[in-house]
Amino acid sequence: VAAYDMDGTLIKPKSGLVFPKDCNDWQLLYPDVPGKLKQLHTNGYKIVIFTNQAGLSTGKVKINDFKRKIEKVVQKIGVPIQVFIAVGKSIYRKPTIGMWELLEKEKNGGVTIDKASSFYIGDAAGRPKNWAPGKKKDHSSADRLMALNLGIKFETPEEHFLKHKTPPYELPKFNPKSLSQTDDICKPVDAELTLKQQEVVLMVGSPGSGKSHFAKNYLKEYGYVNRDTLGSWQKCIAAVQQYLNQGKSIVLDNTNPDPASRKRYIEIAKKRNVSVRCFVMTTSIEHAKHNNKFRELTDPSHIPINEIIINSYV
Repeated sequence: VAAYDMDGTLIKPKSGLVFPKDCNDWQLLYPDVPGKLKQLHTNGYKIVIFTNQAGLSTGKVKINDFKRKIEKVVQKIGVPIQVFIAVGKSIYRKPTIGMWELLEKEKNGGVTIDKASSFYIGDAAGRPKNWAPGKKKDHSSADRLMALNLGIKFETPEEHFLKHKTPPYELPKFNPKSLSQTDDICKPVDAELTLKQQEVVLMVGSPGSGKSHFAKNYLKEYGYVNRDTLGSWQKCIAAVQQYLNQGKSIVLDNTNPDPASRKRYIEIAKKRNVSVRCFVMTTSIEHAKHNNKFRELTDPSHIPINEIIINSYV
């Protein structure tokens, strides 16, 4: 598979604007785009476009207009091209690999893709400002990251069509692949996770830091209290009192960032002579943002959290 992003990779706005003003505002990025793609097609490559087009889900761009634009682009290039368009925030939007998986599983006529010989070309490559004289910083690194997620070769349009050298680029600070599956990062070194006697555990950590996962997997015999589910701290207090009356230990799965938010629960526990522990998540802020994004894309039941909330927690 010879895979391409579309805007800024195969075509650019004819008007010279950053974004096309309408569906007719386009021209080929380089004169030799058709020649290159024809050669690849002759050599047994399937040509595929993967493009993010959020404007289609908001109605800013009309689907029929965009369909005509794609047909004209394919006609101009002059080879058969299969096109996948991600229209919203979902597992199909690059850098996630939903569009590729759809191609592989359902839209490739049962033919196995030779990934070692496949590649992906895109302009969202994480290049910093002035990566070439006077060039702007890339708007994102979504194309490079999609290729990384797939484990296939990646190039920018300049490398692919013009044979330029590999430019400088930056990847996100957090790399999920750097986490080892065998790291038992949940176990505190010097503490028992659960105690025999009754206790209150206050989780402390930003949204996306793994508090709920930890509480539900490692403290599952404890009574579980969570403000997102109950709706207010007053209801959390009532639930805590109820569990304490039953002689149960409790885990409070809120962010609990400051002394004031923790104090009300500590006071109830003190009155009953029940010990309190804080379990502080050490997840890095970049990791928490990654988890938050992953959850947003894969778990529709989860209420999306703006990254500003994570920053304000910090």
